[in-house]
Amino acid sequence: MTAEQIAAKAIATHGAIEAARIYREAEAAHYSEAQRCDSASDERRKEQLAEGYGRIADLIEQQTGKA
Repeated sequence: MTAEQIAAKAIATHGAIEAARIYREAEAAHYSEAQRCDSASDERRKEQLAEGYGRIADLIEQQTGKA
């Protein structure tokens, strides 16, 4: 699934405001976890996950005029 497809599904499932909140919280949680990683590869993987959640949240906000 593309980020756009995930965003559309999240909006359809949760509504725009809730979907954006869910993905922003996931983004923050992954960045927080990345700070506690022991290895650089684990840290980067968590950061990449966070970036993905942030991208989806951005798309949701753009599609709903919240950006």
